[in-house]
Amino acid sequence: MSDQDAVVARYAAIAAAVAGHGDLDAAVRDFEQLPDGAPGRARLAAGLIEAIFKTGTVPGPVPTRAMPGLLAAADSDPPATPGWPRTRVAAEVLLLAQPDEDPAGNLERLERLAAEHPDDAVLQPLFTSARTALRFAVGVRRADAGAMVHLPEEIAEFLAGLPPHLANQPEAAVLTRMAGMLADRRYDPAVIQHTIDALPDGPVRAAFDEASPGLATFAGLIDDDSPRPSDEEMAAFVAHSERPGLAPADRALLHSQAGLTALRAGRETDPARLELGLDQLRKALALIGPDDPMRVVHLGTLATALMHRHELSGDGRALREAAGIVDEARALAGGPHHPQWQIISEMAGQIGRHLGDRPAAHLVALDGLRGRVWQVLVQPDLVAATAAVRDAGDEAIEVARQCLAATDPAAAITALDAGRGLALFAATVTGSLADRLAEAGEIALADRWRVAASTGDPAALPTELRRDVMTALSRTSATGGLLDPPGYAEIQQALTDLEADALVYLVPGERVRPGHAVIAPVVGPPSFLTLLGLTAEMAPRIDEYLTVLSRHVVDRELDDAEEQDDDELTERLADIGRWAWDAVMRPLIETYLPRLPATAGRPYRIVLIPMGDLSRVPWQAARRGDGRYAVELIAVSQAASARMLVRSASLAPVPRSGTGLIVGDPEAGARVRALPAARLEAYAIRQFFYPGARYLGRRPDGTPSRSGGGTSAEVRSWLTTPGPVSGGMLHLACHGFVRTGGPRATAYLQLATDERDTGQLTAEELIALLTAVPERALGLVVLAACQTGLSLSGFDEAYSLGTAFLAGGARTVLSSQWNVPDSATSALMFMVHRNLRVAGRPPWAALRDAQLWMLDPKRQIPDDMPAVLRDRLAGADLAAVASWAAFVHGGR
Repeated sequence: MSDQDAVVARYAAIAAAVAGHGDLDAAVRDFEQLPDGAPGRARLAAGLIEAIFKTGTVPGPVPTRAMPGLLAAADSDPPATPGWPRTRVAAEVLLLAQPDEDPAGNLERLERLAAEHPDDAVLQPLFTSARTALRFAVGVRRADAGAMVHLPEEIAEFLAGLPPHLANQPEAAVLTRMAGMLADRRYDPAVIQHTIDALPDGPVRAAFDEASPGLATFAGLIDDDSPRPSDEEMAAFVAHSERPGLAPADRALLHSQAGLTALRAGRETDPARLELGLDQLRKALALIGPDDPMRVVHLGTLATALMHRHELSGDGRALREAAGIVDEARALAGGPHHPQWQIISEMAGQIGRHLGDRPAAHLVALDGLRGRVWQVLVQPDLVAATAAVRDAGDEAIEVARQCLAATDPAAAITALDAGRGLALFAATVTGSLADRLAEAGEIALADRWRVAASTGDPAALPTELRRDVMTALSRTSATGGLLDPPGYAEIQQALTDLEADALVYLVPGERVRPGHAVIAPVVGPPSFLTLLGLTAEMAPRIDEYLTVLSRHVVDRELDDAEEQDDDELTERLADIGRWAWDAVMRPLIETYLPRLPATAGRPYRIVLIPMGDLSRVPWQAARRGDGRYAVELIAVSQAASARMLVRSASLAPVPRSGTGLIVGDPEAGARVRALPAARLEAYAIRQFFYPGARYLGRRPDGTPSRSGGGTSAEVRSWLTTPGPVSGGMLHLACHGFVRTGGPRATAYLQLATDERDTGQLTAEELIALLTAVPERALGLVVLAACQTGLSLSGFDEAYSLGTAFLAGGARTVLSSQWNVPDSATSALMFMVHRNLRVAGRPPWAALRDAQLWMLDPKRQIPDDMPAVLRDRLAGADLAAVASWAAFVHGGR
């Protein structure tokens, strides 16, 4: 066939496909063979684009890859048909939604297109699907866990807007299932394979096939128990990366996938397989130019593999090569705003420690933690922030261990605080950003932020504006260290102001690695204790304790729930108390604290920041062999982080008065059980100690207070009304509930309900309410409710009802770690307020004195305790750990 005949044949094939009778993929390939000056080329390109969209299905890989060339050709002489403008927009949307070096820029262009066609019902589904795809791409590029957590709801919203015949297609189920796995970061290979197998032949199935020869196998690499890929599977990954016709960036990703598969996520020990993996990773890096945004990722992956080679063989050359690669990666990343900053910085610290010629290597790893803080601060809401902090505590502990290995406890303190309370910090920092920007000289950005923030809804602030703000602040030292925890001198000043002797971080050990207490004393240098027993392996059935504690929390919510036997919790608390003494409190109390200057008139007082699961241990109930508890020997408070400690110390004390708000057993609905002892307690506290306070809820006889039933609206109003008349004391004797874990974790106070009010007041809302009125002076908040000290996002992240009040500016908060017995709590709370108002004790001492009273077998019931409360004590075991140890002090 002559060249002219070949061209004619191509024209015929293209024309047939445009008319709906030919093979579109083949026609697109034929079009790409036509010379640029071929007659009618622009018209053919436009016809092919229209034919692609007329199919009513997602375009396959061939037309998608060809779309830029088709669109450029059509634009050279666009058709004048009425439908072309819409088709042209659809084609551009398709292009914008494809993998690209700048998905954020594509998203911005997409939003401009959507704004230009707000009423086009045909284009709206395209805009929505492309928006979802681009947000996903941006999230992946930025390693943004917060963006991933919102993906399922975005997919659900998109599918809800489709016609039923489209929303019920197998592809829709794939989107939903994959989005859920990405949000949860749980990649079950069997589920992935089943999902792919259920897809019919078509563009989506083709996209999966192009992405990987074994996606389920690759996803399973993160599981330590996953089987080693066979030689045949490995050969398939390598062959897949060497197919012709791939763009360099796509080929690099496939080489990287093959390399990671060969290395089996760092568990491969076969030298030949290790060399194969390194070869594939080097090929990937060679395809990535110096300015490609993915170069940092590929550099980090190769450095990780080289470190693994060093670990297996002791190859010093591999370690030195890794050091150079990581240095390049850090230079390209440029700072905490880069999504890989934390990972590559920690890697640089580890390499430096192994090389032995970089004495400050741990400080490089420490600097990397600023990247995690930055990632949390750019999140738009608590759900996203919670996802972003999921691994922050573990990362902080790992860097802290590097710092301790370098005998630098001050740096370890900074590292540990960089992973604590970040979602809480993010919730409080928004209101100060405009001032920080102005201070840094970013006047225009400060004005943009003020305008955007004037709506009062933090979640409504544009995501890119938030990132611009945080990027600007992360690059200047004039903003008061936005990304940095307080310095050592600030911590010591806070301890002085709060009359505490030491801030103590408790760091759990792991397997052969011991735990530590990292200590900032009020005077003198920082130090640390190595605690061999502070590991989950050494703790007596700590997993059982946490399970019992969680069950105890859940089973007490509803009136018709089965009552949980307290004996099991009591037994576990006894076990944990003995371990807590031997593992932590004995060395602290008997060895470390006696070295510090004693203060006349009070015991040694420490502020604990327990990391990980240790935050659920009642350290004040650590029990010595002779039966004495830690609370009898020292005073123990807790803090969410050094940031929060310094914040509490910086706030002016609130003068005490007999005014405030007391809420007693609000009627919260038929399924929420009544708290008769709580209403007796609350009413007595108001009658004897706060005669000028407003009382909401139920009176002792069960009738509602004339001042109000205790709805969340009434409490909100009081919280946001400044002035001395309102008072600075809040006592809440009600239910508190926590839903831990998952993207929708929440904690809330259950107050009275009515036809307009669910009665729920969440931790997130509390911070927003209180930060909006910084002049509102709350001196004391007593949360005589269950679970108010329990973190809503897991044991490590310190976001709870109690810390929410502290973040909002409350000076002191007393909160509980588990569901507390009704009668015993009433006695404890009465004694706390009696110690405050009659004895004039500071809050931390008032709580401790009340707990000591509970423990004292010779306790004297004060004459002013009402008879109705006295009568309820007859059958209560006040000295039981479950009765007194749940409550902790935080703040001033």
